[in-house]
Amino acid sequence: MPLRLFHLTLFLFGILSSRADDFPTPFNTELETDAAPMEAEEAAKAFQLPPGCEATVFAAEPEVQNPIAMTWDDRGRLWVAENYTYAEKGVRLEMSLRDRVLILEDTDWDGKADKRTVFTDDVQVLTSVEVGRGGTWLMCPPQLLFIADADSDDVPDGPPTVVLDGFTVSQSNYHNFANGLRWGPDGWLYGRCGHSCPGDIGKPGTPAADRISIKGGIWRYHPNTEVFEVLTHGTVNPWGYDWNELGELFHINTVIGHVWHAIPGAHFQESYGESKNPYVFSRLSQHADHYHYDRDGTKMDSRNESAGQFGGGHSHIGMCIYQADHFPEDWRGKLLTWNQHGRRLNRERLERQGTGFVARHEPDQFISGDDWFRGIEISTGPDGALYALDWSDTGECHDHTGVHRTSGRIYRFAMGSPDKPDFSILKEFHSKTEVDRLLTHPNVWFYRQWLQSLAGLKSPPDQLEIILRDYLIADSTHPTPVKLRALWALYQLGATDGSEWLQDSDEAVCSIAIKLVTNHSPIDTTESYVRATGGLPIESLNSIAESNPTGLIRLTLASTLQRLPIEHRPAIASAIANRSADADDHNLPHIVWFGLIPLIESDPDSLIEIASKTEWPNLQKWIARALGNQPRALENLLDLAVAKPDKSETILTGLEEAFRGVRKVQKPTNWDRVSGKLNHPQKVESLGVLFGDGKALDDVTATALDQEIEIAIRRTALNTLVDANPENLRQICEKLLSTRELTSVAIRGLVKFDDIEVAHLLLKNFRPYRSNSEKAHFIDALTSRATWANLLVDQIAKGKIEREEISPIQARQILTLNDEALSSKLRETWGDLRQSDQARREKITLMKEALTTERLAPANLGAGRQHYQAICSACHKLYGQGGPIGPDLTGSGRSDLDYLLENIMDPSAIVPADYRLTILKMKDGRIATGVVKSENQQTITLSLAPADTTVEKSTIEDRSISPESMMPEGLLLAFTPDQVRDLIAYLMHPVQVPLPE
Repeated sequence: MPLRLFHLTLFLFGILSSRADDFPTPFNTELETDAAPMEAEEAAKAFQLPPGCEATVFAAEPEVQNPIAMTWDDRGRLWVAENYTYAEKGVRLEMSLRDRVLILEDTDWDGKADKRTVFTDDVQVLTSVEVGRGGTWLMCPPQLLFIADADSDDVPDGPPTVVLDGFTVSQSNYHNFANGLRWGPDGWLYGRCGHSCPGDIGKPGTPAADRISIKGGIWRYHPNTEVFEVLTHGTVNPWGYDWNELGELFHINTVIGHVWHAIPGAHFQESYGESKNPYVFSRLSQHADHYHYDRDGTKMDSRNESAGQFGGGHSHIGMCIYQADHFPEDWRGKLLTWNQHGRRLNRERLERQGTGFVARHEPDQFISGDDWFRGIEISTGPDGALYALDWSDTGECHDHTGVHRTSGRIYRFAMGSPDKPDFSILKEFHSKTEVDRLLTHPNVWFYRQWLQSLAGLKSPPDQLEIILRDYLIADSTHPTPVKLRALWALYQLGATDGSEWLQDSDEAVCSIAIKLVTNHSPIDTTESYVRATGGLPIESLNSIAESNPTGLIRLTLASTLQRLPIEHRPAIASAIANRSADADDHNLPHIVWFGLIPLIESDPDSLIEIASKTEWPNLQKWIARALGNQPRALENLLDLAVAKPDKSETILTGLEEAFRGVRKVQKPTNWDRVSGKLNHPQKVESLGVLFGDGKALDDVTATALDQEIEIAIRRTALNTLVDANPENLRQICEKLLSTRELTSVAIRGLVKFDDIEVAHLLLKNFRPYRSNSEKAHFIDALTSRATWANLLVDQIAKGKIEREEISPIQARQILTLNDEALSSKLRETWGDLRQSDQARREKITLMKEALTTERLAPANLGAGRQHYQAICSACHKLYGQGGPIGPDLTGSGRSDLDYLLENIMDPSAIVPADYRLTILKMKDGRIATGVVKSENQQTITLSLAPADTTVEKSTIEDRSISPESMMPEGLLLAFTPDQVRDLIAYLMHPVQVPLPE
């Protein structure tokens, strides 16, 4: 009898399972109705494995289906979250189905589950499961649930309790759900959140003002104190993490980088959007020295095993750091993560670098021969073997092939037959010998299970604390990981707050002690700090910072700044930032700055003092940028730039960035005194104009008009004048409009004047021989006012300007002017952008029917690339080239015709929050539209082709957000059928093609 049929028979007779009779039967929506994965045993044999390694089937369908997450209990049983409610595009979530939690047990430890229990089958949108503290924890966005099971009989004591809510299930993107529940060694429950599903988290009933926002990153919750906090901010979609032997947390991510050291308080890069904190001027990049796809090519080139030499692709799911002895020594301490597109396990070596770590690529492992393999989690078991969840489906978030709910596998990877685990040591820890077995066990699995059990002990053995402290005595020769295990255990028992080891000579012990001492909610005052740390004086941390500690301790102290009373941060930060060797460190300048941000309002003088002492250029620049808008701080910064000439350039650069988009700033009282003493004359002139310095204004005007001066310098000068808006700006811009290298800047100045004669001048200078970029600036200006746009549309009607010169984006700009007569004229002359849902769907259907394989085959791909450059490249990157306004198309699902047509012809169907169109009505009558790129108290910058627009908020009359995508529907209106064919064929093509000669 085939294995699957044998399992099915057992399943139907209830030998392997107990389940509720009313559990909805999962169904498949796979587009290919007869599609099916390879048999589980066959798929296990199809792995390419290292010598001596064997892959076996621990469990497979129908015992387990759609496994999305797993965890272990202290009996060595595997708890598995099955998700059936995740659905295909259009449906998103199939709420007629339910999700469930299974308990799988291998009673004889032969590598196959032989007992299966359904713990619950009455939840939905289940993404994660964790057990401990008297029950089971489930992440079911938008809620974190707890199901009590006090007697551990695998039967819920009652219905789920909602612990937290506010984990958004985005209407625009449902791939970045909150997930990843896992106990940390500090007793907190950790979780993850993708940036497309930002949330506002709190206990049920928490007012909106008191909720904590998260937009991508790592969070944690303490079950005793009921405190929730965001640990790190950013990245795209973290989907796997683990702690190394030093207690440092790492997580993996998709798209923009795969390995990140989860430094508490860090703000990490995202693929789009600005940080919610306006003073986070720069964000940390990944902690790896490589990518798993060809950065010189395309993410699309790095899929389906075509980039094996890089690692298989950009998408990573599931992670563990191997800390057991079953696999060979060269596996120990290695970070392991599934590479989705490469269908393989990436193995990374974590090495110390600077104050932190860097991941280096090692040979990939466990390469699957099953096209349906979708590794989604990897975990070390109690036997030291590696256990892997396989979602078992085709497609992924960009390939919409439907959902195959009736398959799923769990594989075990082992070097021969592992020894049967001895679970008795988890119950026996009354003597030093027994404790030593746990603290030194080669498989960290046992220690972690024991650590969680300690957190729930009501009366620990009398000698346990004494035994544990013996591992941390000053002359202890125990290895660092063993000492750290003892420290965590003491903390879980409530026997220490860590302060006893703040001066420990072992940097890892000292580092963890610092974290434990401040392992509470951020502490607002010195008094609350003393209470939270049991009376520990803040000076103890100051002395550590001043003693020139090792890199990891410096990084931990910098990270801890955000948890300390604000008034005590400058002393510690200054001690850290005085070490010039750290100026180029990957982490430290950023982490220090993130901790200093609250001082911008409360104590700017201390920031200037830090800027005067530090040799870190970025920190100097960020301080100047943050304080430039405070008059007294501005004067002090200018004095500092004079007193410290070696710091003047970074300070002046920071001030330039602070005033970007601002027309006028009150002149500092010391400007006349210091301006002549400052180096970098261009920066001084630019600031002088901003401060209303008449001489500076004359000098800049002369520079802009002088044909003998280098054009780049003239462009900078003209930009300065446009921002300053002097009385003679119109005359200057009119003179320079015909200078092609200055045309776009001159247009930016002229558009400020509400005079129809300016529109006539722009039309007069619009020439067919100008480049597409130059033309775009003219058209963009002419579409900013209704009277000007009327002239433009008249020119199109008369045939003096080709219809194709107006992009759909600019056509929609005209519609936002809300002039019905003008809109009607545009529809007659150019075309209609707005269609009913039915008409839109019909057009998509007709287009799909027209673009058959046969029709696309003779396409001119080079011409298609030209069309792409004309209408797409201003906003989108492809193969590393193009604008940053819209999503990068390189890694999207371009090979899917349905995906392309729906996104091009119906772009507003799903609009991520970061791509919604903002419409600004200016007090001078102009309309500006775009996506918010950045915003501070004074200015807002909108991104939209052909250029960014920065405006002062004081000049805005009204601000609104359109529910529509920034990308209009009519992008294909300007093309003939053959041109549409060429464009679509080019977009679907997997590699770059040359332009026509």
